[in-house]
Amino acid sequence: MFGGSESDDCVTANGMVYIPEVRNEETPAVGMKFDSLDLAYNFYNRYAFLAGFGIRLHSSFRGTYKKEILRKEFVCCKQGAYRKDETRERKRQRGISRCNCKAKIVVVKTNGSKKYAISLFAEGHNHKMTDSERVHLLRSHRRISDSTKVLTKQLGSVNIPIHQKVSIFEVQSGGMDKIDFIKKDIYNLECSVNGKLRNHDVELVTEYFMAEQKKNEAFYFKIEGDGEDRFSRCFWADATSRRAYRLYGDVVVFDTTFNTNRYDLKFAPILGVNNH
Repeated sequence: MFGGSESDDCVTANGMVYIPEVRNEETPAVGMKFDSLDLAYNFYNRYAFLAGFGIRLHSSFRGTYKKEILRKEFVCCKQGAYRKDETRERKRQRGISRCNCKAKIVVVKTNGSKKYAISLFAEGHNHKMTDSERVHLLRSHRRISDSTKVLTKQLGSVNIPIHQKVSIFEVQSGGMDKIDFIKKDIYNLECSVNGKLRNHDVELVTEYFMAEQKKNEAFYFKIEGDGEDRFSRCFWADATSRRAYRLYGDVVVFDTTFNTNRYDLKFAPILGVNNH
């Protein structure tokens, strides 16, 4: 059902409406109050998990005076519809199709209180619910544990590709149905982590170069950025190498065969012979 086509998942016979069967205490109701919008989202997402659908934020309204959020609308992940483009086909079929499902809740800030209350609850869906074995793969229910994040970082340090990482997690968990994330989540995690590491690593390299130059003025380095002031290349030569080049600079090898998978940058050592 999660990976089904729109005709299988979203077209109901005779306008049939699907009402999830969830215990009353875990079902939203108009007037139900929460201390924060996050708690309201978590409650509706928990209900959605038990019911068999995913949710997402559809709209948010902020007040003009205090700029605080006064209203949020959370909808079924199948709300809305993709625009049909007859001149261009989508390159990749996504697992979740949208079919104008009207299920949603609206949460508003209560007057004279810091609490938020449900002002509208549309319970019916125009599609079948996702079965319990697949519902955890819907976007709002996917989770990457802290231990998985640590292991992802460790595997990345030895250049294990993402598809192999997912296979390792699958074996560890006892099957793909036991994993609360998909390959795309690991890819997004790595992009986020690597982006932070790259920014931090540039700072560390710059600090190291400056410290070496402070110890010996003959140490030379230069760091260049691109048009958006992002790191693009650097060059350095320590005092010993520069002195050796002055004495034995007749034989030099410029090797660009070294590459790094992590930064997509070439490493080109300049090698010489010092007759020893």
